[in-house]
Amino acid sequence: MSKRRLHTVHILIRNLQRGKVCFLVYPHETWMHPANQRPYLSLPCKTTVKGEPAAFLHGTSVEQFVDDLLLDRFHLPEHEYAIEQELEPAMVEMPSPTHDGALTHYTIYPVDVWVNPAQHEPLRERVHGQWLTCEQALEHPQVSPTARAVFELLVRREAALSERYQAHPEDEHRPEAAQRLLTGVPERPSMDALAKKWLSRNKSGVRHLTKGDLDEILDAGNRAFNLRVADPYLRYQLQGVGFTWSFFTHKDRQDTHVHGAPVVEIYGVLEGRMEIWWKPYYDRGTSAWSHRVLEPGDWAEVDSLQCHIVHWLGPGRGMVVKAGPGALTGVGRLGEKGKTPCADCPCMKPPEVIELERRLSGG
Repeated sequence: MSKRRLHTVHILIRNLQRGKVCFLVYPHETWMHPANQRPYLSLPCKTTVKGEPAAFLHGTSVEQFVDDLLLDRFHLPEHEYAIEQELEPAMVEMPSPTHDGALTHYTIYPVDVWVNPAQHEPLRERVHGQWLTCEQALEHPQVSPTARAVFELLVRREAALSERYQAHPEDEHRPEAAQRLLTGVPERPSMDALAKKWLSRNKSGVRHLTKGDLDEILDAGNRAFNLRVADPYLRYQLQGVGFTWSFFTHKDRQDTHVHGAPVVEIYGVLEGRMEIWWKPYYDRGTSAWSHRVLEPGDWAEVDSLQCHIVHWLGPGRGMVVKAGPGALTGVGRLGEKGKTPCADCPCMKPPEVIELERRLSGG
């Protein structure tokens, strides 16, 4: 008889108890411990693939399975949770609890899901669950074999990440970097989690970005929210078709740069006030610079071969579109890339621009 093969997702919901990271486990409705016939303690889980390879003919994104559990089954409001990251799978081979003990190979995919801390205790009470640390779960005799495999994976994974980030701390703060799960519980979801959740609801030919979604995404991060870029590097980004499209705030660092030709950049102010300094690349002297302050609803079009720098005069939100052929988002030599930083150019700058560059660079 051939071996059964199943893929499942196990959802990791973290909570802080007495300074230690804990995970939600609850009594499984149909899976009983053979020694005492009491329900196993399980992580929230759902089968995603039954059998191979036929089951892979119709793909279903992981968001659907998370929604099935948290939204439909656990009755969490949609805005109260967001998928943070998918972890590498754990493997378990054991008799099936629902198929007369048939030997089954389980591929278990842990999914780290942020849940609003205000929902932690109401959720635990609804499912009659409890919060366990990795150590407590591994020592608990009632924890299910699949959940136990996930907790063993978490301990190994945390040790490997701690060693990696101790050697290269900058890696931990890159977009979509693997995040440690045992060092704390965030009060808010990450920018990447919110952006990918927005994308999962907007995969049709018409994408709708509400002000509420935009505000939530920008508030969660400290960089621009780039929806279309020349070279997509994050999963929520789409290919720019001759243009790039981004939203940015006062938290984003700006620099003085000149556009290659032909490249056009358009800035729009949604909230706050923004100043822009600029001069034609070919004009010399501090008197060649111009200055404007953009108010909410104002726009500025920056043509090719214009040295410029923008700066928020307080908290603000804006949009920027850049269009033109070639490597729009590339940074390098003038004439080869869309943007060339003016850091080492011989142009004379007004004292105000020099001071602005110093402050923006943290100098």
